[in-house]
Amino acid sequence: MKGNCPITGELAEIVEHTDSIVVQHPKYGRYVVDSDALPSLPAKSEVRNRIADWIADSRLHGIDVPNLSLEYVQLFERLADLDRMILEWNDRSKKIQSEEDDQLWTKLRMEWNFNSNHIEGNTLTYHETELLLLHDRTSGGHPLRDYEEMKAHNVAIEHTRRLASDSQVLTEVDVRDLNKILLKEPFWQTAVTPDGQPTRKRIVPGQYKTQPNHVRTVTGELYRFAEPEETPFLMDQWIHGFRHGLERNAYPLPMFLAESHHGFLRIHPFDDGNGRTARLIANYVLLKKNLPPIVIKSVERDRYLNGLQNADTGKILPLTRFMLDNVIWTLDLGIRAAKGESIRESDDIDKEMELFIRSKKGPKPNPSDVEVLDQVYFRFVRPIIEKLDGLCERYGSELFNRYSGQHYLRTSESSSVSGGSVLDVKSWGGIKDEYILKPGFTLGNEQQIELGVQYRFNGYNGLQNQGFDLNLLIAWKLDIGTLGFEVKLDTELVPGLSRSIPYTELNSKDADVGYTVESICRCLMAEVEYRSSGTKRQ
Repeated sequence: MKGNCPITGELAEIVEHTDSIVVQHPKYGRYVVDSDALPSLPAKSEVRNRIADWIADSRLHGIDVPNLSLEYVQLFERLADLDRMILEWNDRSKKIQSEEDDQLWTKLRMEWNFNSNHIEGNTLTYHETELLLLHDRTSGGHPLRDYEEMKAHNVAIEHTRRLASDSQVLTEVDVRDLNKILLKEPFWQTAVTPDGQPTRKRIVPGQYKTQPNHVRTVTGELYRFAEPEETPFLMDQWIHGFRHGLERNAYPLPMFLAESHHGFLRIHPFDDGNGRTARLIANYVLLKKNLPPIVIKSVERDRYLNGLQNADTGKILPLTRFMLDNVIWTLDLGIRAAKGESIRESDDIDKEMELFIRSKKGPKPNPSDVEVLDQVYFRFVRPIIEKLDGLCERYGSELFNRYSGQHYLRTSESSSVSGGSVLDVKSWGGIKDEYILKPGFTLGNEQQIELGVQYRFNGYNGLQNQGFDLNLLIAWKLDIGTLGFEVKLDTELVPGLSRSIPYTELNSKDADVGYTVESICRCLMAEVEYRSSGTKRQ
């Protein structure tokens, strides 16, 4: 029968049901309005007009319109408020003072870096993130990878800004480049096969996955992302839809953010870094529209994941509302900054209290010295030991009657510890805290630190002259301002391998792990060759 359209008020075909009405509009086509939404529709004409534009835009692009429930009406009411905030931001941002603009961007950048990485398990605190990115200082004694990950993410943010300022719209190559910047260099990662077996896989930054990356949920079910062989095609489709969505004027911004974000994560195109890449892309959208970026806070991780899980079942509204809340938060922050008002938040006092408590608990290890210690361990010591342990064990067990390998740590304060796994990654944090990081710790002459490994080969049983022993000692010595490295066969230094590196040059120096290990092994083989032939190394 004929009746007034509840959205436009115009004459249309209406079919009433118990829980809904079906509208066949001459201009907007067919759509359904749930009965619980009807009382709210006449409230504001701007809300009805916004819904009408969305329906028309969806029809134009061949997209089905879901039933208009009360939740959708409430969403569009909030979108009207969002539109007003965007208009105010657009007006005020043109007049914002450079100092306030810098403060706003600094805060958003810190929040973005900290929260996006914290969601994925990065252990740096907010204050440590600020120290690292603003002052290039570290504290906390975290794994080196956490520091490198944070710095790489900061570079990716700046690259996202450049992409957004470009006249060209985001491409698949750009997406892969973002992932490449985030992950920096290839690495091996432990994984679990779909049937629950442990495995390892090589992660190549910027390369689409070559192995399935499905995950098991807490209920034990297998949640399947796109298969590796279908990923290139699906990503081509996704980028086409993303670029198309950017051009749709009546596409509600939070809905576009939610749907494109979920679509990307549903594919999960990379072996690692998918979440961080997806959040960079979401902020590309906002920066492209000259809006401040959102910050998906780690304290809201459960709500964020719940929104994604709802989207998996076809319910996009929870994630849309989540995106809307975040856009409103960042716009409010930006408008306050543009007005010259404080952009401090209530939880900023929590951060200040943390610093105050730390200051009153007495001196802590020098952050820069702790960073040097971890850098030496993770870049120089551990990679070499990992390679040598296996090589020396095979060498010793096949050519000698007895073999042993022992890691050790010594300090000039007479603290020492030794054992087969003292310098293992799992042991490092505890060993460091117990034996090195005393209150007021600094690297200096009065507290020299030596990390090392000693391999003992007893009773050569190979060809030719038999029965001799060999001792191989490798040591890293941390002194004031300098890292020393030496290799000894028995008690004699091996020429050409000993070196000294100033701490200020550690970042620019290649650890030369492959070359160092190869050189040590060749010296060891040469020594056995000399000894077994009855001669002595000159």
